[in-house]
Order: sequence, then C-alpha cells, then structure tokens
Amino acid sequence: MKLKNIKYLIACIIMLLLAFLQCYKAVHDLHWAFEPDFDRDIGYIRTTLNGHYGTDPNYLGQYMWYNPLLYLSEAAVVQITGLPINIVVARAGMFLNLLGPIFFFIMARKLFDYKIALAALLSFLFLATGNMPGWGGATYSPLQLADCYVQFIFYLNIFLCYKAFSTQKIRWFIVQGIFLGISFLGHAAPTIIIILMMILLQGQKIIIAIRQKELSLVKTYFLQVFFTVIPFLIFSFPFLYFVLIKYHLHFVNRTILQCAPGIFARAKTIELLKLNLTFSLLIAVIGFVVFYKKYDNPLIKKIIFYWFYITLFMYLYEAVLPAANRILHITLPDTIPALHYFFYLKGVQSVFFGFGFVYLLDVIIDWIKDYALKKYSTKFSAALSSNLFVFSVLAYALMYYPIYSNRTDFVIPRQQALAKEKETDKIEVYSFIVKNLPLDHVMLCKHDQSLFPVMATGIKMVSVEVYFSNPYISYEERENDRNDMLSYLSTSGPSSAATLFAKYKVSYVLLPNTDFEKLKTPPFLSARVIFKNNSFTIISLTAK
Repeated sequence: MKLKNIKYLIACIIMLLLAFLQCYKAVHDLHWAFEPDFDRDIGYIRTTLNGHYGTDPNYLGQYMWYNPLLYLSEAAVVQITGLPINIVVARAGMFLNLLGPIFFFIMARKLFDYKIALAALLSFLFLATGNMPGWGGATYSPLQLADCYVQFIFYLNIFLCYKAFSTQKIRWFIVQGIFLGISFLGHAAPTIIIILMMILLQGQKIIIAIRQKELSLVKTYFLQVFFTVIPFLIFSFPFLYFVLIKYHLHFVNRTILQCAPGIFARAKTIELLKLNLTFSLLIAVIGFVVFYKKYDNPLIKKIIFYWFYITLFMYLYEAVLPAANRILHITLPDTIPALHYFFYLKGVQSVFFGFGFVYLLDVIIDWIKDYALKKYSTKFSAALSSNLFVFSVLAYALMYYPIYSNRTDFVIPRQQALAKEKETDKIEVYSFIVKNLPLDHVMLCKHDQSLFPVMATGIKMVSVEVYFSNPYISYEERENDRNDMLSYLSTSGPSSAATLFAKYKVSYVLLPNTDFEKLKTPPFLSARVIFKNNSFTIISLTAK
C-alpha cells in the first residue's frame, strides 16, 4: 500500500469502529435473540453439535432444508468459546457480521479506487438502509441473521467474477465455482444473483463466438462453464445433497417462499417506498448517471449494472408473484422471498452512492480550488484535496451518527430481546428439555410454544409455524394433525386422532397449565407429569 493511501484505510477503520460501537451497545449483554429465526438456528446448532448434521431439527425422519453456513459458523464459535448457544446466537453478530463491510470495502477498492470505496462504505454502514431493519438491506447489523452474515461472500464473488472474466484463466473460474458453492451453503439469494450474472456475461460471449464461427472460443467458453459448475457442485454438496437428491427441490409448502415480513408486507409497499426516498438515494441516483456516462471499464460496468438489474428484476418478480399466480390461476417459478433480493439491491445503491459522492465533492473541491486561486493566489495540492475528501467523509459519518444510533435495528430488537429474557417460565421449559429429553423424541405442543421454547431445543415436533416448517413436506397435514391431537386430549375427539399419536411417535406433550387442567388421558396411553412450573406442564406419554 502506498503511503498516500493510508489515510483512506484509517478513515475506513474509524467508520468501522463507530459502527461496531453501536452494534456492541445493542447486543453485548443479551442472553436471548428476539425472534424465531434465531430459535430455529439454535435448534440447528444443538442438532449439529449432537452429531445429527443433515437432519431436520423439527421433524422426525426428515432432512435439513435450511442453508447451513450460518449455524455451522455459530456451532464452531460455541465449540471454541464454550459459551451457551443462546448467548452466541444473541451476541456473535457484532463480530461475525463485520465481514460484510470489510469485504464490501475491499471489493470496491479492487474494482475502483480508495475514494469510491470509502464513500461507498459510508453509505453501506450509515446511510443506504436508513431506518429499515438490518435484514432488509445490505449494511452492518448486530443481528446474526443469514443475510447479514453471508453477504461478505457475495462481495468476494463479485470480485472473483471480475477476475475470471478479465483474465479468462481457468483457475479463476475454478475459484469462482468454489465460492459459489460456499455461497449456496450460506444463502440462495447471493448465489442466484451471481449465477444469473455469469450466465449473462458468458452467454453473450458464446453467442458472439457461435455467430463468428469461432469454434475454438466456443470450446474454451464451455470449458470455463464446466470448471465453474464442478467446484460449485462439490462445495455446495453438503447442502445440495439434501435439497436436490433427497427432496428433488420439490416445494410442497410454498407459503415460505412468499414470506413478506414487516415493512416488506404487500400492504406496506408505499411505506417501504417512502422509507427509501432519502437524500443518500438522490446521491446514489447521481452516481448511477455518473457511472453510466463516465466509467470506462466495460467489464466492471457490466458487472455492476447486472448486479443492479438482476436484483431489481428479481425483487419485483418475487414481490408480484403471489398476485400474478392468483390472477392468472397458474404457478409461476419461484425462488426465495423478494426481501432477500432487495437486500442486495441496497448494496449496489451504496456503490452508486460512492460515485455520486465523489463526483459532487470533486465539484465542490474544484470550486474551492478555483476560488482560492483567484482570491488568494493559492494552489491546492493533490494531498490537500484528498485530505479534504477524507475529512468530508468522516464529517458526514459523524454528523449522521446520532440519527444512525437511534435506528430501529438498534432499539426495537434489543427491547424485544430483553422482554424475552423475562419469559422465565418458557426459559425453564427450554432448559428442562435441553438437559433431560432426547432430541430424537417427539413433543406435541400448541402453535405458540412451537416457536419458543420448543423449536430452539431441537427436539422433534408434530408441527411448527408455517414459515419455519420444512417446505418440502406438507405443512397443512401436520398442522391439522397437531390440532386434532390437542383437541383429542381435551375433548376425546375427533376419534381419528387416536391413531396419530403412534403415527408421529409422540413421547411428550407440552401444555399451558390451563389446558392441562382439561386433560383427558387417552385410554391407550399412560401419562406422567415430568415437569411443571407456573405456566406449563410437560407430560410423558407411553403406550399401554
């Protein structure tokens, strides 16, 4: 690194420290994370650490269906530190998620320069996501969610895509394939985006070569595809094996693919739009125009614009898909919920912000230089101009910091997590199950308890909430059977539920105490209370 560039790195570190400080304050003392996504991950971690990698932690006899990289990383942290799983899941995000902004900065530096990278990082950390939740847009968040964590692989893959297509060397396509496989272990969205990008880039070259009858080039291009696909299949196999070979990618529970939580609910589309109409977006729009008109590297230009067009198209496609299917009475191809593409759309917004910010600041600095020359006969040195740029970036970050530090991502999840810690009766149930009951036994419980505490334990269930239920098997069937069995325990009906206890191999029942008072033990089962607190009772069931 040249000495003149150290100031950019120092400014980068200062901004990262500012963001880390806020993330630390948000989660450093939490014992539980606030929402069911984290409870699902805890269940997967417990299942993995107990030697059952590849199984569904919720359903007996079923296979893993959720991308494993995040919970495998968390499991490694648990093994290394010896900390309880719930604490690692609640707090590790402030450390692991730092990889996102670090790799984003490196990507921007490698593709462009230090000025663009620093300005883009300013947007990435503080501006682009605004007051949206951290899982809604590419930023550094303390929440240890898959999007927030695995985005660093996406930025690495953007750079690897550039290296592969700029050098045309097979080794770079192999490396690209390796990290595409690892990306798929982490999340489908960044993998799909890069694959579509490579199809567009390579497809154009193949079509041109065929038209020009350059058969040797066609052969080379297909070899490049081959040496990308094979490493991808190998490195994604620890997950691909289950969803492709075991489940054939056949979705039964399609509701999970159309999940639109919070601000991404269809009814809140206008609110989402308003939330994103910000001053930083205006700078990004200016940057878009500057990038289009003035940037002269054709390959990088294609990569960045494909990033933008693919994420925008896929977001819009997935957002309107439920309505389109309903109106057209057909089932169009589905991938993953729209919000995951929007996440990476905000990432490319930060790239364009970098160009817009540099352009606007250069205009201002040039005006100051001209004014100083005319008024005081003073010339600005290049070093002074770059110092002024770095100062401006840091000043922007510091001025915006009070707004940033009060964003929803740092306030509401913390409040919800602290409230969860006060649910002591549920936590007692969790602790009892973890310490005393085998993971391969099945527990029947009501819908509310299926998420927490039961899902986090990794013990098997009859049914879990639809957005956390295995999408490759029927949710409706299991949910109806669960409700019938619970009804049978209190009313002895419907009679068809009598056979379901054996079908699902139910060993335990968790009931709120108000429901336990209504319990009518089936004549074919013996029931024994094995746990009871102020709110819940756990019953052990055995066949007579």
